Amino acid sequence: MSIFNLTSSDFFMFLFISVINLYLIECGRVKRVIGGEEVACGTQNRVASLQNASNSQHLCGATLISPHIAVTAAHCVEHEPENYCLSLKNYCTDDNIVPPNAQVLEIIPHPLYSRFSGAHDIAVLRLLLELNDIKWLNDTVLPNSSFGISGECTIYGYGYRDVTRKELSNTLLSARLNLVSLDECTESLGQYVAPKYDSGMICAVGEEVDACQGDSGGPLICAGKLQGICAYGLSCGVPGIPGVYVSVGAHIQWLRSVIKNIQ
Repeated sequence: MSIFNLTSSDFFMFLFISVINLYLIECGRVKRVIGGEEVACGTQNRVASLQNASNSQHLCGATLISPHIAVTAAHCVEHEPENYCLSLKNYCTDDNIVPPNAQVLEIIPHPLYSRFSGAHDIAVLRLLLELNDIKWLNDTVLPNSSFGISGECTIYGYGYRDVTRKELSNTLLSARLNLVSLDECTESLGQYVAPKYDSGMICAVGEEVDACQGDSGGPLICAGKLQGICAYGLSCGVPGIPGVYVSVGAHIQWLRSVIKNIQ
């Protein structure tokens, strides 16, 4: 249906939802950890900085799941692959050798990803350079499903410690959050902002800690497994206001199929 054929009430609803989504893109889809703690060098070698390949500017977070495959939020990688590279800024060894940046060779977004609603906001990145020497990559980080996950999780990301600062952090930050039900999420965010039950999303909230502008695409780790990918939210670090994350478990069959085809 053309927008010009909408009734006046439909038009204003369309306009309202459009404004809400623009607000989310500006205030939630470029997220950074607020109120987080510094992560010891080398303890989270899977967590990567997705950067602009031309100037190394940090754009989003990402997580390595094999030496040449990473996952991030689909909205972080809506341009051609040559525009992006991955940097392991937290990686360190006794000889202080940091792996080179890895150019993104291919981007595979989820086929049901919707930029408008934010549903299924997940993408696989195939890297040109295999990061074979990275510690911890022998660990199984992917969950079998999303069934039964609850309790405390940890987010990781680079960025602002508070919303008033503009400079990026070179230090990886972490914050502890608690998963909440989609009912609680809807009550806090409202029906037009909270994820739908069929969107493959989950929600998490912390006490004056949160993801905020630039950590989109970064990991939400629960009991050692990558259960979520930072997607969007209404605000940064406001008590009781949850953030929205892509459920990795809800997309695990698609994810494993893509990985199998790549390898």
